[in-house]
Amino acid sequence: MRTTAMPIYEYRCEACGTIFSVKMSMADHEQGPRVCPTCKGSNVLPHYTTFYAKTSKKS
Repeated sequence: MRTTAMPIYEYRCEACGTIFSVKMSMADHEQGPRVCPTCKGSNVLPHYTTFYAKTSKKS
């Protein structure tokens, strides 16, 4: 079985300050604004975090 990795996008709600993650395809990401899961506000902005990658290479 083949799985497709989907990016995880992080957002910060300007109304209540909640930082939340959403796992979605790049096409879904381009559809428009997200809604805060805490206050249901739509004034959310991208929250930039560090990059993390999981690889199969053993160190």
